[in-house]
Amino acid sequence: MKFSFRWKVIAAFLAIVFVSMIALTVLSSMLLKPVFVSNSKKMMLDYTEKISVSLTEPSVQVEDVLEELNLSYGITTHVVDENGIIRYSYQKNQIAIQKPRYKQHIELYDKRRKEDNYYFKELVDETDNVKKIIYVSKINDEYYIVMNKAVKGIEQDIKIVTVFIMIMGCSIAIIGTVVWSVFSKSFTDAMKKMSRITREMSELNFDEKINHKSKDEIGILACSIDTLSDELKNSIEELKKDIEHRKRLVRDISHELKTPITTVKGYLENIQVMTEDNERLQRYCRIAAEECDEINSLVEEMLEMSRMESDEYICDKEITDTKAIEQTIKSKTEAEYPEQKISLCFESAELMCNSVLITRAIMNYIKNAIKYGEKNKEITVSGAARDGKYFFYVANFGAEIPEQEKASLWELFYKNDKARKRDSSHGIGLSMVKRIAEIHGGEVDVTCRNGVNTFYLSVPTDK
Repeated sequence: MKFSFRWKVIAAFLAIVFVSMIALTVLSSMLLKPVFVSNSKKMMLDYTEKISVSLTEPSVQVEDVLEELNLSYGITTHVVDENGIIRYSYQKNQIAIQKPRYKQHIELYDKRRKEDNYYFKELVDETDNVKKIIYVSKINDEYYIVMNKAVKGIEQDIKIVTVFIMIMGCSIAIIGTVVWSVFSKSFTDAMKKMSRITREMSELNFDEKINHKSKDEIGILACSIDTLSDELKNSIEELKKDIEHRKRLVRDISHELKTPITTVKGYLENIQVMTEDNERLQRYCRIAAEECDEINSLVEEMLEMSRMESDEYICDKEITDTKAIEQTIKSKTEAEYPEQKISLCFESAELMCNSVLITRAIMNYIKNAIKYGEKNKEITVSGAARDGKYFFYVANFGAEIPEQEKASLWELFYKNDKARKRDSSHGIGLSMVKRIAEIHGGEVDVTCRNGVNTFYLSVPTDK
């Protein structure tokens, strides 16, 4: 299943939010407790000074300071004497004479007190068997301050912070997803439209425009694509006109050449008749006549190629049995190449095609195989249906065609002879085969394996 860019961004955003939530939860469980403990210690140190002052100033009630500390920070505070007896408390009913319940804290202070004149430790309070932060400090020669805060309260605060982080994370995820979905809709719609239109441009369809009106980067990109579409459309139209002009020029020149060539050949034949005794002149006239035939053959091929490339060309097709094509090719090869070993084997099938053009294409392949293949080696011509297509094959023994030249074989007037020496080939035959294949909705190609070059032409079998 493919996800659009819009949903990929949402998925990435949600992943970041949830990973951040997990990371903050882990970090809060690891770091918040030391922070809360440090903050409690700071409060205890600050209020030690206030309590010390309140004991020396009659205008300040010690119990009020202790109650403020308890209500504001949850720190329970007692002022006790050296025997651990409570003298001042945030609860006045605890000031009565009682057993020395804080004696062990004073002993801890006396044993472990630091240079700062206080004792601070997280331990289990023996008085009520609850884990607490204990703070003990001596404020004068008579009294000690004993402060404690339950660790369970700090842990409860940490849980509250963790729950808050989770609630905020989920809220951010939901709000962010909704906001991005609304905000990105126009953006993704524009991107989809640009994708569709550029795909149509690749198929040479330039009718539709994006027309995105925004002034941001997307609007600039859309405007650039529309401009590119117009420029490509104009360039392609100009190119088509130029190609059609060149085709028409070739067609017209070819037509104009036929008459003078025929005239020249006629004069040459007359000269031969009138100069039968001049052997040298006879030879020159014969060579010139052969050149006229060669030029006439080239003109005929150019006219036929030009006709097939024309936009007005209509190929007449009919249902034809491949065995009929095989018989036609057999007759032609026996007449034109009687000394060449050619084996034919076509699988019977009915095709919607122009049998004349198909026969011409295969004969061009055979002519090419005879010209460039090894002498006295058999040429195999076959046909078979496969994967919804019918393939015509012509295989011959010969020098392997270089890979870099295979694509150029089908170009008009291409010859693989680098010296471009004169021969009976015009470099049009394979181009004509390719055009015939395109007319029938097929394709051409060549494979080289173990000294055998196999050219093929395919035709769809769907009638």
